[in-house]
Amino acid sequence: MAKTTLAAVKIIVKGYFKWLNEERNQFKASSTVTLIKDGSVNILVDSGNHEIEKKLLTALKKEGLKPSDIDYVIITHHHADHVANNHLFRNAIMTDWLTSYKKDKFVVDFDILSKKKNIISPNVYIIPTPGHSDDACSVIVNTAKGAVAVSGDLFVTKQVEKNIYVSDQKEYKKNAKKVLALVDYIIPGHGVIFKVK
Repeated sequence: MAKTTLAAVKIIVKGYFKWLNEERNQFKASSTVTLIKDGSVNILVDSGNHEIEKKLLTALKKEGLKPSDIDYVIITHHHADHVANNHLFRNAIMTDWLTSYKKDKFVVDFDILSKKKNIISPNVYIIPTPGHSDDACSVIVNTAKGAVAVSGDLFVTKQVEKNIYVSDQKEYKKNAKKVLALVDYIIPGHGVIFKVK
């Protein structure tokens, strides 16, 4: 019987959120950047803000990778603190849960709507998790330690951060429960991995 190889997940740049003036909703933020290796497929989830560009390139180099080695960049949602470095990955397929594009060629796969998931590789798929924003999604990864969700801003950690923008509170809560039931670990949009209790 062939041995099944599971994916590996690693945060390569820890995200941050820091209030500058809470009363005026002014803050500094950049998303966590997560590297997933599933066999020969290299996947990046979110690319962070422009301010972390050099840090991101250094982190990739430590993993033995160049931007041209990334096959997919998955966008958990299209806020600037999660997508500003996408330009570095010119050879990658950019994708969210429904739409994929490479350079100027776009594919909208409406079959995904009935499947309710966008399968990227054998151990990686994307599900829609709107609430923080209408286009939000989470990446589910099967690893040797259990299932991991790279959830974008569906979850926050012990940071001073609160989710200051939620487009639909009912969807947000429903999708958070859905993800919690699916996985063993969560990587939130601006923090480190935590175990689901």
